[in-house]
Amino acid sequence: MANWNATFTQQIRTSRRTLWGNWGLNTAIKPGAVGTVDPATGDFDYIGMIPDPQIVTEATSNQWSIESEHVTKQQASVGLDGSATDPDTGTKITVGTQLTWSMQSAGSMISNFSLAQEDVVAQPGGLAQTQWAWLESQAQSVGRTSPDGITQGFGIVTDVLWARSGLNVGAMSDSTSFSVTGSASGVNNLVGASAGGKGSYVSTTENKSVDKHLWPDKASVTASDPIPIAFGFASFEGRLIMPNWTSQISSFQLVLNNQHGGTYIVKASLSYDTPSGKKSQSVTVSGGLVATIGAIPLNATNLQLDLSFKGVFSNEHKSFKWDTPLGSWYDGVRHIDLYGVWPGKTNAVDVEASLTP
Repeated sequence: MANWNATFTQQIRTSRRTLWGNWGLNTAIKPGAVGTVDPATGDFDYIGMIPDPQIVTEATSNQWSIESEHVTKQQASVGLDGSATDPDTGTKITVGTQLTWSMQSAGSMISNFSLAQEDVVAQPGGLAQTQWAWLESQAQSVGRTSPDGITQGFGIVTDVLWARSGLNVGAMSDSTSFSVTGSASGVNNLVGASAGGKGSYVSTTENKSVDKHLWPDKASVTASDPIPIAFGFASFEGRLIMPNWTSQISSFQLVLNNQHGGTYIVKASLSYDTPSGKKSQSVTVSGGLVATIGAIPLNATNLQLDLSFKGVFSNEHKSFKWDTPLGSWYDGVRHIDLYGVWPGKTNAVDVEASLTP
């Protein structure tokens, strides 16, 4: 079975490109926590808390819902014997609610939570520079340093999405179902279907083996504290801070895609600044092909891409600028899609610019 947290992270990144998942509800994840992230799984190993982080709290929507393909959910009223008490209201439960998820295939997953808030570390770059000696000593203690400084994978949790209650459940086999039962308000609050009260449940059932993580982690109680369900992470390459770190990268790449039916020949020229001076690269891409400008250093800044669509008497020009690829070229790659059938109009689209960070 594939690693659950890796799959969970992939699902999250369809809408939040910079976050790592916390499938197992690791309570050590909090803003300012220092540790290592395994780039293959997203698992976080806690080392310590960076001194004096400044935390900014942001409001979120109420409901978090991620479900794999071929997952269906049903809600039904069920009769209970009154022996259970709703921990939020103190009343006996005689008529309850049951939510049931049917997961067709092994590896299918559900993640349903009632969100509380999102906490962000203010100015993590400045904080890292202030606490650099401390950070380097912590990295050295776990073998995450080189002659140039700190290596990728070690860093700071900069962003945490908190939930009041909810559940992560993964199917270990085909045709798996999982149910949670409790008071109507408790179950609906559990998964964020209604706002206000605290989520709870009196029982869970499954017809086959599942990997499950619930909050609260016991029946017939409410959680006293929120739980982290996803987080952002800043790592390092030497002394260079890498905000929104999502994978191990050695350099950046710019991919020019002219495979959308375009027929123009496009010349692309990229220039950028580095500590050792200004650099430039160029490439030409014909209609139906893809070209890549690679080996762009991690410390590149002030990137300027100029595109020239070759015409008969004159060329059409497009341009793009990035102050720095760090933190915005997710996974180290930026994609530019090229359009235009000669001699008609041309267009160029920065694909990642439309995606939610």
